Parts: sequence; structure tokens; C-alpha cells
Amino acid sequence: MVEPRPTPPTGGRLEDPLARYVLVLLTVIGTVAVLVLAKDLLVLLFVSGIFSFLLLPLCQGMERRRMPLWLAAGASSLLLVLLFFGIISFIGAQYAHFGKDLPALQSALMSKIAVGQAYLEERFHISQDKQIAWLQDKLSGLAETGGAAAVSLFTATGAAFATALVIPIITFFLLLMKGRFREFFSRLRSNRDGAALRVVENIAVLSRKWIRGVFIVMLFVAILDSIGFLVLGLEYAILMGVTAALLNVIPYLGPWLGALVPLVIALLTKDSAMFVLGVVAVIAFTQFLDNNFITPKVVGSSVSINALTSMIALIAWGSIWGFMGLILAIPVTGMIKLVFDEIPALEPWGYLLGEDPAPRSAAKARKAVAAAPEPQAKAK
Repeated sequence: MVEPRPTPPTGGRLEDPLARYVLVLLTVIGTVAVLVLAKDLLVLLFVSGIFSFLLLPLCQGMERRRMPLWLAAGASSLLLVLLFFGIISFIGAQYAHFGKDLPALQSALMSKIAVGQAYLEERFHISQDKQIAWLQDKLSGLAETGGAAAVSLFTATGAAFATALVIPIITFFLLLMKGRFREFFSRLRSNRDGAALRVVENIAVLSRKWIRGVFIVMLFVAILDSIGFLVLGLEYAILMGVTAALLNVIPYLGPWLGALVPLVIALLTKDSAMFVLGVVAVIAFTQFLDNNFITPKVVGSSVSINALTSMIALIAWGSIWGFMGLILAIPVTGMIKLVFDEIPALEPWGYLLGEDPAPRSAAKARKAVAAAPEPQAKAK
């Protein structure tokens, strides 16, 4: 009896669905583990890469003016350092002025607490002694957790500042080796028709558009919020406007986190609750302009992912990379979509992550039809 011949392998693909599922699951688990364990290094390289993409046109322009590559890369990185320390100096000066007025704010807070205690005693018949005992009990527990949180915040701030000092150095070397990186992506064996190099170039364009748009949007939000707070007559209006603009980098959550400080200032420094409503109105009006006019016009479709993908990306990258994950979630997901769009097997996933193109208006459609060449008559 002749034994049946074994079936030859089909191009190295796994035909067993269970084996394919296990392989994909292990790949996902391994990728997430690497992202978590190498978080500091990956965030450092990713941020440096974004800044190098941003400064690349400036560096190339200096080279075209006969400037040596090392000098062009160094000047571009120095500009990044000056911009960073300029922002830090401005915010530090504003918060130093804010710190001088903390005793007055503390006394205003104590007076507000006294008014609230009198209201609770009159309305709900809870004596102020019981209120103070309950408040002290809660504050003692809060002090224990707050001390640990303060130490963690101080450590994280020091680590973030040290990382920020390294970013310009890595950016300098990335600009210095830009030619070598381009040759590397050109020599990849899997680079079908320049696919790898094309993906990197598209990521560079996306990075430049995203970070430029973020800076411009932050400037608009800072100006609009500062003007609104100045009209309301709030103290530290510029500081609160700049803080709200910086937190605006975090999608969805950032604008309302930036509203907490002006709300507290309005409660402590003003007697009427209308100022609190005014702060909410300023933030809501600024976000309406930002979401409907400023961000679509400035940032455009540089990161073309849909709203559901954005929300899931914020949750996922925030749980993996923490605060930096919230900031980088949108551009990282946009870059992943660019990779998916270039690989035929993953193109459906790129379509799932993306957003539908905006429909053309009737006027644009008529103009396109009018500009199209007329078909030639058939020869008789």
C-alpha cells in the first residue's frame, strides 16, 4: 500500500487558525512588553526623531548655503535648546510670581472654608467641631498619600528634565547621520520599490505637520484664553492661559485639566459665582474655535485617524507610557497607520484606523467636470 505524500508547505504560511492566533497573540504580548520595559529609551528616541524631522528642512537649507553638515546640525539643535529654555524661563518666572501670592490665596481659602462651615451648620445642623474633625481625618490620610505623590512627582520631574537635556544631543546626531539613515532604508532587502524609504519620508512629513500644528494651536489657545481671563479681571490671567495651552496638547482631557487652575483662582479671588461661569465660558468658547476652525485649518489631515481610534490610542498609550503616552498617542498611531497603508496584508487595518475623506462640494465637483478634457469624436 502506497503511503500518501505529505502536503508541501504553502509559502511558509500557517494554515492552522489556532497556531496563527497563538503566534499573533505572542507577537502582541512581546511588543507590549518591549514598549513597557524600554519606555524611557523609546520615548527619548521617538521625541528626538520628531524634532529631527522638524529641523531637517532648516538643516538642509543651511547646507545649501555651503555650511558644513556638522555646523548646520549643531545650529539646528542649538535653536531647539534656546526654544526649550525660553519656554521654561517664561513659565518659571510666571510661577515664581504666583508663589509670592500664595499666602494671600491661603487666607482667602480659609475664609471660604469658614463660610462653607457656617452654611453646613445652619443648613444640615452639623457642628463645626464635627466638620473640623472629619476634615482633619481626611487631610491626615491625604497627607500620607500626598507625600508619596510629591516624591514621585519630584523624581519624575527630575527624570523628565534630564531627558529633555539629552534630546537635543540625540537630535544633533540624527541630523548628522541623515544621509546614512537614508542609504540604510534604501538598501533594505524588503524595500520593494522604495517602500521603506517612502514610509520614512511620509512619517517625516507627518511629524513636521503635527508638531508645527501643535505649536501654532498652543499659541492661539494661549492668546484666546489669556484675553478671556483678562476681560474677566482674573489674577494671573497670562499664566493660566499659557498653562491651559500647554495642557491642550493632551487631546480631550487637556483643555479641562487646564481649566481647573483658573476655576480655583476665580473661586478664591472673586465674590460672585458668575466669574466661575465666565471661566467655563472662556474655555468652552476657545475649545469651540479650536476644534472647529483652528485645528482643522492648521493641523489639517496630517494625522488622519478617526475619533474612535484616537480615544482607544489615548487609553492604550497612556497606560503604556504614562503622561508622555497621552501626548504622543496621536502621532504614534498616525505613523502606525502609514506603515499599515504601505503593507498590502495590513492595508485593511490602515483603512480601519483612518477617517473617511471629506466629500467634495457641488461647486468643486462642477469645476472638476468643467476642467476635464472633452472626449474626442469618433472617426467616421
